[in-house]
Amino acid sequence: MENRIVDRPIREASEAHVALSLVLDVSGSMQGDSMHSLNIAVNNMIGQMRSDERLRNIVDLAIFIFGKPGRENIFQGFRAIADCEAVEIKASDTSTYVVEALERAIEITRKRCSAYDKAGGSYKPWIVLITDGEFHDDAMALNYIGDKMKDRERQGKLQFFGLGVGGYVRSQLEKLTNNPAHIIEAKSANFPEFFSWIGRSIKAVSSKEVGASVSLPPLQFTV
Repeated sequence: MENRIVDRPIREASEAHVALSLVLDVSGSMQGDSMHSLNIAVNNMIGQMRSDERLRNIVDLAIFIFGKPGRENIFQGFRAIADCEAVEIKASDTSTYVVEALERAIEITRKRCSAYDKAGGSYKPWIVLITDGEFHDDAMALNYIGDKMKDRERQGKLQFFGLGVGGYVRSQLEKLTNNPAHIIEAKSANFPEFFSWIGRSIKAVSSKEVGASVSLPPLQFTV
């Protein structure tokens, strides 16, 4: 059986691709309804994009998880949506350390985009983080990774969105982006709507030429 955490070859390499990285909280507070809703939402998004004959081959998805320090952060290496298996993430960690996972996501996303650029080109990659609690990393580490994220945003090499639910700390998420409007507050019940929006947004982005300005669809949650 192929190792799930290993990146798979690029499909339709002569076309421009989109790298989508999910960075997901697996601390114990995500157990139960939150993680159940998150798994359903991610799988629905995969199905949504798989039904599109173009997106299924040009959108590559990787999933990173974070919780206790020193854990294996890769849940799934990059692979085309067409090659994605069903996702079943479990939450049980007793802490919420995010910096290692973000650093790994940035580096692996950078390498994937470099491979695209040697072939058909790439759209700006997306990194989407979801958490329901306070990060336990110290302030210096959060500032370090935040500066790294912001620098890549300024260079046009990253599109970041953070979704906070439950007891998340907005000020911590705001350290990770130059765009405070990209920090979104929701309930775990809104996960399906959020991931549907990601699918529609990436379709809108990839329908234009690489580098073109695109207005993303509105995001409105059901109350």
